[in-house]
Amino acid sequence: MVARWSKRNTESRPMASARSAQSRTSVAGANDWFTSRSMRTWAVLHLVSMCGRFVASTPVSTLATVFDAEVGGVDLRPSWNVAPTTRIAGIRDVEGHRRIDTFVWGLMPAWRRTSPTPLINARAESVTEKPSFRGLVPGHRCVVPMTGYYEWLTTKEAKRKIPYFISRRDGDPLAVAGLWDEGDEASGGYPRACVITVAANAHLAEIHDRMPAVLAGDTLDAWLEGDVAEAVAVLSSLGDGILDAFEVSTKVNSVRNNDPTNIEPVAGQLPDSLFD
Repeated sequence: MVARWSKRNTESRPMASARSAQSRTSVAGANDWFTSRSMRTWAVLHLVSMCGRFVASTPVSTLATVFDAEVGGVDLRPSWNVAPTTRIAGIRDVEGHRRIDTFVWGLMPAWRRTSPTPLINARAESVTEKPSFRGLVPGHRCVVPMTGYYEWLTTKEAKRKIPYFISRRDGDPLAVAGLWDEGDEASGGYPRACVITVAANAHLAEIHDRMPAVLAGDTLDAWLEGDVAEAVAVLSSLGDGILDAFEVSTKVNSVRNNDPTNIEPVAGQLPDSLFD
C-alpha cells in the first residue's frame, strides 16, 4: 500500500520500496536541460543556497497516488541534482482538487525581470511581509514534492563544504511548502515557484540553520486551501526523528553529475566526532 495524503487519509505509511524503485529509474537524458552557460553559472554561484539543490526521482504517477492528486501537463525526467531555473513538479489546488503541474524553480517578480537571479527561497517568518511574496500567499500556494534535498556543511576540520542528503526516514517524498506565480517568456510560459524555508530543527541545525518547510500529512489541506492565517500556522520545522541526513559524494557539487549514485552514503569526509 502506498501512503495517500488525502482528505480521507492523512496518516503517512512507509513506502518501503520507494528508494529501490527510484534507483532503478532510467537517467537517460537527465542532463539535457543543463545546456546553457547561464544555468551553469547560476548553479555554481548558489551551490550552498538554502535549499539550493534537491532530488526529484519519484515518478509522477507515484506522486499522484501519494498526494491524491490529478496529473496536469507534466513531462519531467527524474533528476538526482535539481538546480534553480530547472523545470520541476508542483502541486496546487485547482477548483478544490489537487493537481500536479510543471513549474520553473525560481520566482521572477516584475520589478526583478532584469535580474539574472530568480528568487528560489522565501523565509516563512517574513513571507507575508516581503513585497516579492506577500501578494502570492493568499491564492498562489503550492507544494513542491522532493525525494530529498542537499545541504552543504562547512567545518574548520574538513576545510571544505561537505554535501549531505536529507530525506524522510520512511522513504516517502517530502511535501515542501511553496509559492507560485504566473509564467513569462523566460520560463517558457510555465508558472514559476519558490520553496519556503523555516528554522532548522535541532538535528539538522548542525548542518545548516535553515531547512525547507516540510508539511506533515495532516497540514497539506491547510496549506493549499486554508485562509492565510491557517496556512502560515503550519509553516514550522518538522520534528526530529522524521528526517535522515547522511554524507554524500562531493560530485553532487556539479549539476552535470545526475544519477542515483548521488545519494549513496559515503564516509571519511568529516571527523567522527561531529554528530556523535
